[in-house]
Amino acid sequence: MSIIEKALEKNRSETSNTGSTVSRASTVNDRPIDADPGANKPEQPIDTTGGNGRFCNINLEALASKGIITPGSARTRIKEEFRLIKRPLLDKAFGAKSARGRKHKNVIMVTSATPGEGKTFNSVSLAISLADEQNHRVLLIDADVINPSVARTFGVDEDVGLVDYLSGDFADIADLLNQTNIEDLSFLQAGKRHHLTTELLASRQMAQLIDEISNRYPDRIIILDSPPLMHTSEASVLADLAGQVILVVAENDVKQSDVRKAIARLDNRTDIGMILNKSRYSENRYGYYYGYGENRE
Repeated sequence: MSIIEKALEKNRSETSNTGSTVSRASTVNDRPIDADPGANKPEQPIDTTGGNGRFCNINLEALASKGIITPGSARTRIKEEFRLIKRPLLDKAFGAKSARGRKHKNVIMVTSATPGEGKTFNSVSLAISLADEQNHRVLLIDADVINPSVARTFGVDEDVGLVDYLSGDFADIADLLNQTNIEDLSFLQAGKRHHLTTELLASRQMAQLIDEISNRYPDRIIILDSPPLMHTSEASVLADLAGQVILVVAENDVKQSDVRKAIARLDNRTDIGMILNKSRYSENRYGYYYGYGENRE
């Protein structure tokens, strides 16, 4: 049993009385600013449907070749397992548990302790799986403004996005949203590089944006593909805006101490989900374990 598996086993045993659930899944991996950003808040309600004419044609075959689930594909193990993974997330966002605890329960941040652990793979797979749900739309935001990779995963060119809105280059976030050829899925790119990304993500403008898209459209699910917790300060800022957090942990690629430090940076939140990525189990296949529930030290 690896150190990460031991850590997960410890977490499962400590949370056995909290109503947490565990499932197992398989996969092949995985510019200066002077003005107050809050002064640029748009007067009109934010439209998150992506109806501005921007369209992103995602190469579904390329996604499938990376092991990412695609809509309309045959029933596969990974597709079934993401169905299990999203159930507790949906329950916390829209079920009986959604009325308790933190706000923005329909805002789910996906992060990792260190780079290369598969967080974007899981963000994209989760977003596509959630888009298959009836009566829900999904907005995937590439919030990894230091090293954006959602556009690259989708096989499209980098374009304007979140940072361009927060820095005041665009007054309406709707002008930046991309509809896709996956029904009920739209996404927002990270946008241009900026030397004040932490300050932009911590700005009043960002808080107002998340509050607006979370509350005005309660049927929406917002996925934040976040930077790693141990390498940037942006992830800790984003965690304050999300109602749920998923920590992706690559077995044998990350130290247990880094996982603990990453969790500590989340200010001892009690709603952290954990995905053990790239693990080997008895079937001699790569995969990951997913545990969701309260985290206690």
